[in-house]
Amino acid sequence: MEYQDLKSGIRNHLNDAAEDFFMVGYFLRQISENALFTEDGYKNIWEFAKGEYGLSTSSASRFMAINARFSIDGGEHMAEKYIGMGVSKLQEMLGLPDEELEKVTQETTVREIRAMKKKQEEPKSFFGLPKTVRPEGSLLTTPGCGDGKYDCFSCARPCGIRQEERYCRDAPLGNPFFCTQMSEEKRLDIEAGLFSEKCQHLHPELAPIREGDKEPTPCCLTCEHKTCYSRCDVAKKKDEDEKKKAQEELQKQQREAEAKRPEPSDRDIKAFYDWAGIKTTDNITAEDLKKRYKNAGGGGGRGAALQDYTGSARGIRINHKKELTWVQIAKRIKEIQEAEKKKADFVERSNGAQKNVRDLIKQQEEKRRIEAEEKKAARAAAKLQAEAEEPGKPEIIDGDFREVEENEEQPITAQEPELVLCDTCEHEGECAGKKTHENGCMGYEEKAQELEAEAEPNPEEYSRFDVADILKRESAYLKDGGEAGAPAKFIRNHKILVDALTLLLEKMDAEGGAED
Repeated sequence: MEYQDLKSGIRNHLNDAAEDFFMVGYFLRQISENALFTEDGYKNIWEFAKGEYGLSTSSASRFMAINARFSIDGGEHMAEKYIGMGVSKLQEMLGLPDEELEKVTQETTVREIRAMKKKQEEPKSFFGLPKTVRPEGSLLTTPGCGDGKYDCFSCARPCGIRQEERYCRDAPLGNPFFCTQMSEEKRLDIEAGLFSEKCQHLHPELAPIREGDKEPTPCCLTCEHKTCYSRCDVAKKKDEDEKKKAQEELQKQQREAEAKRPEPSDRDIKAFYDWAGIKTTDNITAEDLKKRYKNAGGGGGRGAALQDYTGSARGIRINHKKELTWVQIAKRIKEIQEAEKKKADFVERSNGAQKNVRDLIKQQEEKRRIEAEEKKAARAAAKLQAEAEEPGKPEIIDGDFREVEENEEQPITAQEPELVLCDTCEHEGECAGKKTHENGCMGYEEKAQELEAEAEPNPEEYSRFDVADILKRESAYLKDGGEAGAPAKFIRNHKILVDALTLLLEKMDAEGGAED
């Protein structure tokens, strides 16, 4: 039957006739055994009966007990011999043992049933023993039965002469407290629960056996059904402590496993930086990163720079390495932004410096070209002037011989090449070696021709000054590149140039500064 049908049945039978209490007990048992009362927010069957129908705990438990004892196999049908008996007679019959219950018939009155109960023997314990009676003045006061054979404080058996509640197994001896599962109300609650057939308190044969007297010691602490609604508070607290301890152990293992993971490298952080499309001008904060990536994940898979990243409320894990908090990842990203800014600034300055060098080289080349053209033009003009001042040449060979013969006494210099002045005298050309600067530094035409051929500088020739200047510039590039975090290829190339130029300069110094 459905829950709502069970509730309606209880209300109808309560209103119809007194004999319908049997069905009320059946419906209550069904709701209790299936914990249907939780659908309306009740904690147990007693709260349900009180809240829905105004039934007290004793009335509800009595109805359920009558149904359980006088029904056929615990169902909704009453045994035939009890049909027609009123509620007063049946509730009195609950206190009779089975052998006395067989004597009750339809004609037996309530008074006679009560008389049958009074005629019973003096109550004895579960073991059939009378109460322990101590002699007057005895130092032993522990209540029990069988002249001290069994003590009430350690006995878990249902007993009609119990003089003291059983102590909780977990209670300290200095401050003992009673087991909450031994009361009659609690036992009724357990009987109506889902695990009544497996409860140690109702079925002592399922409980552990105590050494010594070999008596069962039922306890919720040794019960495996931790979801039982009737579980005692001591067991529930122990369950919570064990659960908390297990969680702490799991967290400890997770922390240890996390500690063994390697720290994310700068390359990993840079891969996430590029993947996220972060720019050097972005204002990065931990809160902003958490908002954007706490529930995110992704990556390029195996072989990619960013294989995987996973965000959480705590932080972010990159490439399966140690998790970084949002504050830590924000700090690392800011460091990358600063390095990128320095690199960009260095590249800009380097490009500007290279442009300036190229412009200077072009200017020097242009200056040399102009100077060479001016020198060439001056030499051509001087040559034309010298040819104009030179006397006419004989048109025949004999004339030349005659001219030589007639001028044998003239100095040979008259037939020497055109004289050229040196740079020291601020003239074109330089000394030919036959005359010094002090003697007039006049050169010869052969020297002038050599100078004309040497007007264009040889690009493969360089001096120690050229090598030292390039070494100084490359050393500065290498230093600035290292500070700005330039690419490894850039650093390696400039390092090779610096080392090679240093060796070349040492070689030139060893050779006396000679040009190569």
